[in-house]
Amino acid sequence: MKSIFKVFKICLFLGACFGFYVMGVIAFGTITEHNFEDKISLHDLVSPPVVFLDSTFEFITWNVGFFGLGEESDFFYDGGNDVFQTKKTVQKNMKGALSFINDNSSIDFFLFQEVDSFSWRSQKQDFLAEVSHLGEGYQSHFGLNYASTFVPIPISNPMGPTYGGLFSMSKFEVSDAFRYDLRTESVWPKRLFFLKRCFLTQRVKLKDKDLVVVNIHNSAYDKSGEKKNKEMYQLLAFAQAEFEQGNAVVIGGDWNQSPPNYEPKEMPVDFLNARFSNTDIPEGWKWVADVATPTNRKLDKPYSKEFSHTSVIDHFLVSPNVNVDSVAVVNMNFAYSDHQPVYLKVTLK
Repeated sequence: MKSIFKVFKICLFLGACFGFYVMGVIAFGTITEHNFEDKISLHDLVSPPVVFLDSTFEFITWNVGFFGLGEESDFFYDGGNDVFQTKKTVQKNMKGALSFINDNSSIDFFLFQEVDSFSWRSQKQDFLAEVSHLGEGYQSHFGLNYASTFVPIPISNPMGPTYGGLFSMSKFEVSDAFRYDLRTESVWPKRLFFLKRCFLTQRVKLKDKDLVVVNIHNSAYDKSGEKKNKEMYQLLAFAQAEFEQGNAVVIGGDWNQSPPNYEPKEMPVDFLNARFSNTDIPEGWKWVADVATPTNRKLDKPYSKEFSHTSVIDHFLVSPNVNVDSVAVVNMNFAYSDHQPVYLKVTLK
C-alpha cells in the first residue's frame, strides 16, 4: 500500500512539474510574441526610382528548407525522427545554395522560402550575411513568417528559438518592397509557436507599367483548407488589383498545393497534396509549372530516388499580360533541401 502511495506521489509531482513547464512556456511565448502589422515597408527609396526598358525576365524560386533538410535528413513533423541536423550538414546545405546562386548569377530574381536568420534548427548559421557577399549586384529583402522565441515541440527535444522567412533578391533596382501579413495564424496559444504567413513583394518600374514580383509560402498541414483558402483570397485580391492598374505580376514560391495539370502517382493517401484548379484564379491568369520533375519530397525518411514520395508544389502564377517562355525544375536530387529550385523565363506583353 505504501509503495502504491509513493508511486502516486511521484506521478503527481511529475505531472505538476510538466504542468508548470507548459504554463511557463505559454506565458513566456505570450510575453515575447512577435506581432506584425498588415503591411510593412522593407525598402527605403533614397532617390527617384529607375525606369527600366527590359521586357524579358528570369526567375528562380526555391524553398531551401532552413538548410536542415538535405538528402540525408528526415523530419519529425513529416513522419520522420530528426529535429536537428549537425552543423556540418547545415553548412553543407548552405554552401550548396550559395554555390547555386553564384553559378546562376545571370538570374534576375531569386525567391527563397524558409530562410533562417537565427535558429537552433539551422545551427544558428546566418545565410543572410553569407549571401550578401555574393549578391552585391542584387537588392535583397527579408520578411519574417516564423518568429518564435521558443518552440517547445517535440517535448523531448524542442526546436527552441526559430526565426525564418521569405527572402527575395532582385537584379533591378526596386521602387518598393513590402511584407503583407495574411492573418491566418492559429488561435492562441498555438499561434505562439507556429508560422505567421505572409507574402513579400518587390516592384520594378518599367516604361509603361510596373513589374510586381511576389514571393509566397502558403500553409501546409491544413486539413480543412480554411487557411489556404483565406491566403489565396488575399493574395489574389492584391494581384488582381495590380493587374487592373496595368501592371504585370509574377508570383512564385512554395504553394503547398499542386498545379492543376499535376497528377500524383503512387502517393499514399496520408501524403496526398491538395491541388489547385483553373477556377481558383481570375480569368486569363496562368499556373506555370514543370510537372515532369518533382519539386518536393516527403521527409518521413532520408531521400531515396526509388522509395521517397515526391510531388510538385513549387511553381508560379502569372498575370494575363505575361507570356511564359520556359519553365523547368532544376533537378538536384534533393541534395540540399527537401525542395528543388524552379526556373521561369517570361516576356511581358
